[in-house]
Amino acid sequence: GLGPAIIKGGQALASRPDLMPSEYLEELQKLQDDVPTYSNELAFRTVEAELTTQFDQIFELVQNEPVAAASIGQVYKARLKSNGDLVALKIQRPNCEEIIALDLYVLRWWSGVANAIVSLFNRDINVQSIIDDFGELIYRELDYVAEAANAQRFNELYASIPDVFVPKVYSDLTTSKVLTMEWVDGMRLTDGASLDAYGR
Repeated sequence: GLGPAIIKGGQALASRPDLMPSEYLEELQKLQDDVPTYSNELAFRTVEAELTTQFDQIFELVQNEPVAAASIGQVYKARLKSNGDLVALKIQRPNCEEIIALDLYVLRWWSGVANAIVSLFNRDINVQSIIDDFGELIYRELDYVAEAANAQRFNELYASIPDVFVPKVYSDLTTSKVLTMEWVDGMRLTDGASLDAYGR
C-alpha cells in the first residue's frame, strides 16, 4: 500500500493538470479514492490513549465501520453516552507522522528526478518546491486541534449567514489526533438529485 503523503501528493498533483500528462492524472485520481481503512481496534486504541479513558465509556458506535476513510484518518458515526448527542469521530491513522516523514523523503527524492526531467524539456517548474509547500500543508493537516480552531473561527465569521452551518466541536474530546464534532447529515456536491430536492 502507499503511504498517506504519497496519496496526498498524488491529490495535490492531480489538481494541477497544467503540470502533468493526462495518463498520469488518471492514475493519480484513482489514488484519491483508493485508501485502505485500518482496524477499529487500532483506531479506538488511539482514542483511549489520547483521551485517557475507555472508548466505550464515552462513545457508542452507531455504525461499526468507518463512514469515511481518508489518507490521514477515518471517521466514525457515534453517540455520546453522556447526553445522547450524535457525533462524527475523526481518528488519525496510527504512526502517521513517521509514515509521512518517510513519504515526503521519497517524494523529495523523486521530485529531484522529476526536476531533472522537467529541465530537459525546458519547462520552468520546481517540483521540489511544490513538494515542500505540500509538506507544510500536510503537517498542518495532522493537527486536529488546529482544524477545530479553524471551524470555530469559520463559525464566528459566518454564523450570521442563513444556510451556513458549522458543526459544533467538542473541545474536551478533541486532541491533535482525535476530533469530535457534531454529526451533520450532508450530501456530496456532485449528487445532483439531493441538491435538487434541497432546492440548492
